[in-house]
Amino acid sequence: MDEVLLKLLEAYSPTGQEENARSALVEVCEDLGLRVEVDEVGNVLASNGSGSKVWLVGHYDTVPGNLEVKVKDGRIFGRGAVDAKGPLSAMIVAASLSRSPVTVAALVGEEGDSRGARHLLGRELPPFVVIGEPSNTNGVIVAYRGGAHLTLRCAGGGGHSSSPGSSAIDLLIESILRVREVAPGSGYDVPSAAVTMIRGGEAPNVLPKEAKAMVDLRVPPGADPLSLIEEMRSRLPEGCEIVVGWTVPPVAVRPGEPVPRALTRSILSLGRKPRLLKKYGSSDMNLLHGRVASIAAYGPGDGKLAHTDMEFVDVEDLEFAVEVYVRTVKYLSDRSAEWN
Repeated sequence: MDEVLLKLLEAYSPTGQEENARSALVEVCEDLGLRVEVDEVGNVLASNGSGSKVWLVGHYDTVPGNLEVKVKDGRIFGRGAVDAKGPLSAMIVAASLSRSPVTVAALVGEEGDSRGARHLLGRELPPFVVIGEPSNTNGVIVAYRGGAHLTLRCAGGGGHSSSPGSSAIDLLIESILRVREVAPGSGYDVPSAAVTMIRGGEAPNVLPKEAKAMVDLRVPPGADPLSLIEEMRSRLPEGCEIVVGWTVPPVAVRPGEPVPRALTRSILSLGRKPRLLKKYGSSDMNLLHGRVASIAAYGPGDGKLAHTDMEFVDVEDLEFAVEVYVRTVKYLSDRSAEWN
């Protein structure tokens, strides 16, 4: 188990540079006896047989920021140890141990535009999918918020900073405040708008003609991100606009559906108490939901460590997750006929 994750962590692969880890991923899967296919966009599909009704879907891209890969005190450190090479490694090992047919889909672009998951939408999918994301090892994720990446752009008249004039930065600040009126982000069920980047200005004594900000919009299940964006647009001051990039709908599934039920039963059978989780972020589950009969997310690791400089996963949690995946695949495979 350790060797599989370490090999993937040592191949640094931020979104857009997944090829750095692709060969290592293929080699690991083949060494474990899995049959491997790489599709047109770089997704790696590894199977232990044919006729699988269950897919374990993870991703092997990470956020930027290379970290030292090391093992210390029963923990494995490195970029992606939590999100999401840790869960992916456990899935790969589980597939190699499973006596039921299963496919592991290691996707690209999850931390970006989800191009790997979007590409999967063009092919036939199995009825049951488990998404590999950190869920604190005992958790089963049944909901993710949706959202969009927005660019706020403002244009001003410019001029000398000592004279009255129109500043694009002033307009941008006003725009951000108005956007946050629509998405104040006071809790899980309230839309949020986080400003992640701001650019503007050319000189200390010149009013800027252009300014822009990147905004990460998140909306809870039941909300429509596009409707909220239209409301934001209606409130912007003159000279400002919103450009919409990546968008994804929110998702929520019932705990009694086959995949979340199989995951909770597997965790219980291993002597731990499962918890149902709702995540503030999003995952490829948002896109794949609706194309399959049942879906939920599960994985080892503390989600609070994802995207941080202290990203690590406990070896004990990895080993526990492997057994959860194995039991979940068997449970779903044995009962696929009655659920289809």
